[in-house]
This record gives sequence, C-alpha cells and structure tokens, in this order.
Amino acid sequence: MTLRSVATAFGLVGGLCWAARAFSDQEVLEWAGFALLAVAAIAVGATLVKSSAMPLRIFVAIAFPLLALSVWAVARDAAPDRAVDAVFGAVSVVAAVVAWLTRPPHGNH
Repeated sequence: MTLRSVATAFGLVGGLCWAARAFSDQEVLEWAGFALLAVAAIAVGATLVKSSAMPLRIFVAIAFPLLALSVWAVARDAAPDRAVDAVFGAVSVVAAVVAWLTRPPHGNH
C-alpha cells in the first residue's frame, strides 16, 4: 500500500465522517473524521517530497497537516463549526475521488 493509497482512503472516509456530522448529532463522527483526515494530511505531506530526501520528507509530513489545521481553525472562527467541517469534509472527499481516478496504472510508480 502506497502513501497515495493511504491518503486517498483516509481522506475519503474522514471527509465523509465530517460531511455526515453536519447532519447528525453523533460527536464520534467529528473525532473519527479529524483523526482520519490527520493521517491523510500526513500521508499527503510525505508524498510532496522525493523519498531520497528523508529529513525534508518528514518535515513536510508534519508541516502540511499543521498548515491545514491552521486554515481550518481560522475558518471555524469565522463561520459555524458544522458548516466549516462539512465544507472541509466535502473538499476532502472530492480530492480523494480525484486522486483515486487519476492514480497511475499498476506497475508504474
């Protein structure tokens, strides 16, 4: 399983959790979605740098989710929490579907 596959799967399920949370009173969806999206963001960050530059790859894998978290926190201060979570969830689902549809054929890395 590649980092791209991890990011796609976790981003899809996490985004669905956050989008569903907008229409539900299940707080567990918020926390599950947050955890899944955090793993997806770490995987996406790690894929942004070539694997030969491991220290930089680790740095970006940590910095990318922190950047996304800061944007999310600012957006939550400006609008209702559930609406922001639903939008971020929907964007995550769309990004995961696009990543899945544009995946390279098997055998090509």
